[in-house]
Amino acid sequence: MVFKRADFNTTEHIPEKGIITGRRNAAFLRNRYQTELDNANAAVVDMIHYCEEQSVELKQAFNKAQGIKASITAHEKERENAYEALGNLISKEEKLEKEMWKTTTDAQKDIAKNQKASTVKQKTKFGDQEVTFNSMMKVMDKYPEYQSKSSFKKIMDKIEEKEKELRVSKVDYNRAVSAYHDLLQRFKIYIQKAKDKVKMYHQTLERGQKEIDDTRYKKGFVYKIFASERSKQEVNLDTLKHRIPQFENTLKIIEEELSGYEGRKFVELTY
Repeated sequence: MVFKRADFNTTEHIPEKGIITGRRNAAFLRNRYQTELDNANAAVVDMIHYCEEQSVELKQAFNKAQGIKASITAHEKERENAYEALGNLISKEEKLEKEMWKTTTDAQKDIAKNQKASTVKQKTKFGDQEVTFNSMMKVMDKYPEYQSKSSFKKIMDKIEEKEKELRVSKVDYNRAVSAYHDLLQRFKIYIQKAKDKVKMYHQTLERGQKEIDDTRYKKGFVYKIFASERSKQEVNLDTLKHRIPQFENTLKIIEEELSGYEGRKFVELTY
């Protein structure tokens, strides 16, 4: 990302002359505050453009975390299907089915405690069960001879593949979530900085114009009666090129987008 800054100190100074009328003092103040005002405007432009860039990055970070989350859901469904297929094979082997019933029955308390335990519904001749993935693997560990059978091995390999994909995806997901939440927090700071710079611009404009208006030249008859419109403009602050209202509207839109993202946080996963 390239951060292009607006040019600073581009103020065109007017000649500081007119000692008797007091115009020199008014010109001095105008030049001084015009420089400050131009710099304040450049700071606003820089910060709001930066906020726009960060808004794009925030959206991309959110979409990345959301995409990985969807991928995890798909992997979990595929893993569930693989364990269900393993459960169907186990139920066809009387020795394994009996052991599966016993192992699952013993683990019922653990299932009740851990509501997040992954389970599949299993029909056996002993009755219907909510079988945990962990229970299935315990049974298979007790009977390694079955793992060498092609039908079992194919599914076991599929399960191992899905478990690995899930671990990797969850690591990637947690990293993406952390990056998104970090950017979200920093984004709020960037917006506040932009608002502070807009406030500083208005304060500089108000203070500068007041000091210029209080000069002897601005209050005198020469300025009011004899000065041309061009001469009058020369000792007043020029805000025409700044377009501050436009940037304030842009900042408001960005802030509204931020409020939408603040309610769309993620919860990191264990793995």
